[in-house]
Amino acid sequence: MFKKITKNILTLNLLEKTILLLKLSFFISTTMLLSALYLQYFKNLPPCDLCITQRWFHVLILLYSLTIYIIIKIKNLPLTLVILGLALVWISSGLAGMYHFGIELKLWTGPEACSSNLIFSKDLLKNLLSKSPIKCDEIMFSIIGISLAGWNTIISSIISLFLSLTLIKKGLLKP
Repeated sequence: MFKKITKNILTLNLLEKTILLLKLSFFISTTMLLSALYLQYFKNLPPCDLCITQRWFHVLILLYSLTIYIIIKIKNLPLTLVILGLALVWISSGLAGMYHFGIELKLWTGPEACSSNLIFSKDLLKNLLSKSPIKCDEIMFSIIGISLAGWNTIISSIISLFLSLTLIKKGLLKP
């Protein structure tokens, strides 16, 4: 069955393939966003500031995919730019996830307001009240040992790589 699906996808023309990529992007990003919201509201796992930032990138992917899908049905758009734009929003999501994942792995430090480091001074209470109660360097939830920021990095990077390879394979983008 997988061979049949792959064969059918490979026979699509560029417009059909672009529409399929927009639909898949919309579906995958929606799934990722709804999963995060489910964990927040039904499993009581509140997000940190960087988690919320990553969610905004998925909202951008949803809006881009939906808007371009509607426009492409009405008007002829340069498909190279459509796929390139899609790749750029996915790589942006991947970079945001990588930044957060690196903070969780203690590879680098994050924003001061998002760190669990306490600085004891006369302004300690004021500093604590100005910070998010959820720390970006603490993993709240993981799947097979990888945090959600890590999964966002992996999935977003794979999708942007696939989109870039699609452009290169079609000769629309030079490596």
